[in-house]
Amino acid sequence: MRLVNYGGNLELFIEAPGEYSDYYMCNPSVARRYFFMQNTVPDPPNDLFLKEKTPNGYRIFVVGGSTTAGYPYANNILFSRILQFRLQDVFPDKKIEVVNTAMTAVNTYTILDFIDEIIAHKADAILVYSGHNEFYGALGAASSESLGRFRGFVKLYLKLQQAKTFLFMRDVVGLLRKWLSDLLYEGDVTKPSATLMERMVGEQTIPLHSPIYQVGRQQFEGNLRDIVNKAKEAGVRVIVSELVSNIRDMKPFLSVSTDSLPPAEEVYRHAAQLEREGKFELAKKTYTRAKDLDALRFRATEEFNVVLRRIAEEIEIPVVPMKSYFEKASPHGLIGNNLILEHLHPNIDGYFMMADAFFDVMHEEGFVSERWDSRRIHPEAYYRENWGITELDKSYADLRIKILKGNWPFKPKSVPNRALIDYEPRTKADSIALKVWIEDINLERGHVQLAEHYEKLGQFDKAYKEYKSLIYITPHNVSPYLRAAHMLIKARKLNAALPYLRKSLELEDTAFANKWIGQILLDRGLTKTALLRLEKAAKIRPQDAQLIYNLSGAYALNGQFEKAKKTLKRLEKLQPDFPGAQDLKRQLDSLNK
Repeated sequence: MRLVNYGGNLELFIEAPGEYSDYYMCNPSVARRYFFMQNTVPDPPNDLFLKEKTPNGYRIFVVGGSTTAGYPYANNILFSRILQFRLQDVFPDKKIEVVNTAMTAVNTYTILDFIDEIIAHKADAILVYSGHNEFYGALGAASSESLGRFRGFVKLYLKLQQAKTFLFMRDVVGLLRKWLSDLLYEGDVTKPSATLMERMVGEQTIPLHSPIYQVGRQQFEGNLRDIVNKAKEAGVRVIVSELVSNIRDMKPFLSVSTDSLPPAEEVYRHAAQLEREGKFELAKKTYTRAKDLDALRFRATEEFNVVLRRIAEEIEIPVVPMKSYFEKASPHGLIGNNLILEHLHPNIDGYFMMADAFFDVMHEEGFVSERWDSRRIHPEAYYRENWGITELDKSYADLRIKILKGNWPFKPKSVPNRALIDYEPRTKADSIALKVWIEDINLERGHVQLAEHYEKLGQFDKAYKEYKSLIYITPHNVSPYLRAAHMLIKARKLNAALPYLRKSLELEDTAFANKWIGQILLDRGLTKTALLRLEKAAKIRPQDAQLIYNLSGAYALNGQFEKAKKTLKRLEKLQPDFPGAQDLKRQLDSLNK
């Protein structure tokens, strides 16, 4: 089996392709370790990190499920990416790498399986936001991808799957399970029209404190303890975060009553009544109780926060008080649609808040360095106001949420999902968002198409913002930096273009960036520095008439008149009628009279 590489490479980290071969990236196929009942599987974000860690490097790995993966947004709204930019601003002398390994529908089993590989790649810190998927995430106690309720057996499975023969046997069993699923459950586990959220549910009804609930809680506690202990033994610092969810505006999915517990729906209605009466603190406790009583376990109970805080205290690691951040930003402390899109995924403001919360704890606990230069710490609002986000990002996320809410458990399984049928694009961004979804092109291409649309209309500022968004989606790609700068140049905002041009040179030495940096510096009167840039650009692109003209002028401004004349002769061969060339020639000739 190993000779034919059955199952492909399922390592967590692989060499990045092409021009990024100096980097590692998360393996897009790594989820196949855990999903053997699904035809399509989730993949992690597109973070890169250097194969050879620099002496000034600080490497952070971020682990978790769909919230940590930024659902329903693209990679520009990852809280980990926002955090990386914030940390890099505070520590410009360090190479800050933040690698997000999160995926939709995974839980602490996946993180535990990842931890040795993360440690082996010279982690300095690990940030954990996980717990909502313990029941229905891959290998979870009530998941369609479950291997049973005995944690020791699942851990053994995770070790055995490294053998190709075992993988083959697993997949044969998986095919049989799919066949039985289609026969017994009408294909709910694998049907392509269902969301992954729907397909992952194996056992729906899990009353609070029931035997299967206890299995999920113990699974979370045991796995989290193992994760933290492994990291600590390796000298890697860990931060765990409290879990947050929508308690006010998301009623329980499944209400059941037991001999000792009231129906969740009844408790939720009582909470709403308490809120109407102005009894907000009691309403918060009651909304939270209703969420915990929800027998369809897509939201972690408060007991999970108690567990993670207890583990953190025992092992002496910091906890992010995420609930207090969200409560302080919510009217009367009731977390709802103001920060959460549906049951638990934050909106854009919520993801920025998550980044702020982790940043604050890292600051308080002296991560990266004991000393933080407070003069380099920008206020939280600075990043929210200056980040690369456009209407396309919002439209695409809104469409994904509409599709999610059009399916079970938000709607009965008998009701067809009309999200796409009823969707009426109102803007160009809406139309492209729909195109991205239907035609299965990536959102990056959507941003380029929208930018090109704006450029044709002469709306260069709007085109620039699309490329700015792309910078935050693919920060290692030089193209969006150059295109963003180009749009600013066309909008005659040369000073605003300069930072993008300079940043692009850190990724690739291009004629375009050197040329325009040289031109902008010439306009500022910095003739010597400008000349160096223009000379470099001319070596890369000797046939660029505009560049050669600028270079001739730069030589003249630096008093190098013979070089200016020689360069002008080059221009005459390239383009004899170049505008302004004759005037420059007359000026140079007059210097010899």
